[in-house]
Amino acid sequence: MDPVALAARGESVWHRLGLAALGVGWVEHGQVARRTRPATPVFLGALSLRAGVPAARLAQAVEGLGTGLAVRDAGGSEDLRGHGFVLQVEEPWMLRPPAPLPPAPTLPGLVVAPCRTPAEVELFERTSVEAFTGGADSWARGAIHPPEASLRIPGLTLLLARLDGRPVGTAIAATDGTVLNVGGVAVVAPARHQGIGTHLTLACLATAPTLPAVLSSSEDGHSLYRSLGFTDVGPSTLWWQPPSRAS
Repeated sequence: MDPVALAARGESVWHRLGLAALGVGWVEHGQVARRTRPATPVFLGALSLRAGVPAARLAQAVEGLGTGLAVRDAGGSEDLRGHGFVLQVEEPWMLRPPAPLPPAPTLPGLVVAPCRTPAEVELFERTSVEAFTGGADSWARGAIHPPEASLRIPGLTLLLARLDGRPVGTAIAATDGTVLNVGGVAVVAPARHQGIGTHLTLACLATAPTLPAVLSSSEDGHSLYRSLGFTDVGPSTLWWQPPSRAS
């Protein structure tokens, strides 16, 4: 499979599993995948499944979902400004073929483990919001990861890092048995620059070591992923459709 299409497939898998926990559908139709109804903007409204899908097709996929949502152009070449979107960020797709995992750096007191109970999922969600936004003020229990439902989705693994017992980071592994998507890797600000992100990424990879792993990389995480054997396979772009004044 084309590596960009494989990476987009991985992201589509994550959205299907993550949204299933919220009771929201995610459907693939031809060259585009989309959610079936409004949901938290953490999840994309739509995603092209290969490079070269026209901007108009991607914009059409989110009609009826309201505004205040993002779409990803898998090829990073389309311009959605004429459809009411603004460019949010450019992120490369990265791919890691199945290969032995490198040893993790030593960090005494660090434990990375899958969430097994609703209380752990709740702690995961709160920690993730804090790591991504810098605080937990915007956190609403179950708005992104419903505690009970998230534990019942096959192929979805929520990983929580604790340092000396304190929650410090999160990551998400999602697989359909053919590709592994690594996402949501985040560390709270006071605990950064200790190798926790490396531990979290390795823990994701360990959930499906015989599968190709894919992700879309932020600028901050790019060097980390390269050090673990990921390589760039193509650009992608995130486009944001701002909330309408009426909403």
